[in-house]
Amino acid sequence: MVFNYELDETAIHEKSVVACSSGENSKLELDLSNSNDATDLHSAEQRQLLRRTNSPPGEYKRMHRVVFTGGPCAGKTTGINKIKSFFENIGWKVLVVPETAYTVLSSGIYFHELSEQSQLKFQENLLKTLLQIEDTVNETAKYYTNERDQNCLVIYDRGAMDPVSYLTREQWEILKQRNPAWNEIDLRDNRYDQVVHLVTAALGAEQFYTLANNCTRTETIELARELDERCSKAWLGHPCMDVVDNQYQSFERKISKALQVVCERVGLNMKGFGSGNRKRKFLVRLPLPSDDRFPDFKEVNVVHNYLVSSSPSSMQVRLRKIGQGGNWSYSYATRTCGVGAETETVDTRTQIDFREYALLEKTIDRSHSTVYVKRRCFIWRHGYYRLDMYEEPCEPNCRGLVLLITRSSATDDDLLLPDFIQVEREVTNDPAYSMFNLSKKAKLDDEIL
Repeated sequence: MVFNYELDETAIHEKSVVACSSGENSKLELDLSNSNDATDLHSAEQRQLLRRTNSPPGEYKRMHRVVFTGGPCAGKTTGINKIKSFFENIGWKVLVVPETAYTVLSSGIYFHELSEQSQLKFQENLLKTLLQIEDTVNETAKYYTNERDQNCLVIYDRGAMDPVSYLTREQWEILKQRNPAWNEIDLRDNRYDQVVHLVTAALGAEQFYTLANNCTRTETIELARELDERCSKAWLGHPCMDVVDNQYQSFERKISKALQVVCERVGLNMKGFGSGNRKRKFLVRLPLPSDDRFPDFKEVNVVHNYLVSSSPSSMQVRLRKIGQGGNWSYSYATRTCGVGAETETVDTRTQIDFREYALLEKTIDRSHSTVYVKRRCFIWRHGYYRLDMYEEPCEPNCRGLVLLITRSSATDDDLLLPDFIQVEREVTNDPAYSMFNLSKKAKLDDEIL
């Protein structure tokens, strides 16, 4: 099932659109009678969870949590308002969490007047306040999704890692010691389904940089650039991060791009934007450059497993956990292939907790091996890149494999790749390098989905 939306990109907040779908809704029918865990597997909760993982996009209502971040004067307020209007016009409930720092600083506090210890305490209290506000809104969002059967979009004007970006590494370690429940995986990955970093106008659109539209903004262009870089580094490692820079011909097109990346993450196929923000994969030639050749990066461990699918020819379901320092984030991703005249695929990712992860683990497809990846995330020239390094144990075709992955709407001629990495060739459309085929056990027939 593919959802198509016709959109006039110059009137995002004005135009109501209608969704059309094709194809039959598939239901999961697994034979669990021979399972040693038959009692657990037949629980109502698990049956519901299995139906969700094997259902096309749109059959079940969902909550999508997206945080907007970036340096000063990046267009966050305008972007959030237009995206809110668009999703409300197509029937979603939209909740917007205001910027906590703006609310607190509007009281008359000037951060630069505080002593170092007072600044640290301020950031600690700011983060505590932000988390409480978000938790209150998130609980309400669950009500709209679960009780009122509405799709719900929660938009956060900055998130938990933004206060962290104003701290030194030593200060952040002090706050984590004071607050043992705080760690990057929980604050960065588990709280948000998507991160959209809007690059400040101070980088590439300097003529539009202004302090006039925010009474708490005092940053020079130089400081705005520094803060933008700090924000982007703080969010490095999130599995669904999109960077929207100032390469577009107008501010309206930049905001259209922000809308597009949100729509694509929730499985809405947007028409009227030209080429999409599609995933691009490149085979990397070894050896890798030394670590000091890379810009600042974050590394996480990723574990992938494929689940039994009710329609293997048209749907793939992948269970994933991402971790760092013993903390994990859990999710499943569904890839639905187009049917009939529709040839496009729709990818959606849903965050789950450990309990749901453990239930879904019972339905792992044993014809596929577990895939272990060390993932290095970094930003280069305002583009977000992942370097996936496959690790043992693995199938023979994964040994020593390294893939460079990014999302871009650029043409082949315009796409920039990090010049310190040796790229052998693009493998985006090569079935041999799809995760689904890479994970197939070698003894089985190498059939391509």
